Amino acid sequence: MGNPQEKAKPEASTVASCVATDCRHNEQQECHAGEIRVEAGPGGAVCATYDPESAKPRP
Repeated sequence: MGNPQEKAKPEASTVASCVATDCRHNEQQECHAGEIRVEAGPGGAVCATYDPESAKPRP
């Protein structure tokens, strides 16, 4: 067994499919952002890298 205090090295990951069709990183349902951040949202995990192609009007 390894040292329990050793941190695992981060591994590269890919996003298999993106449904945010209005995100500027989405090209044919694939994420092309250099890196992504995932954060906890009210309904579960959310993509914090989401960047809409055009500004949405505020309510």
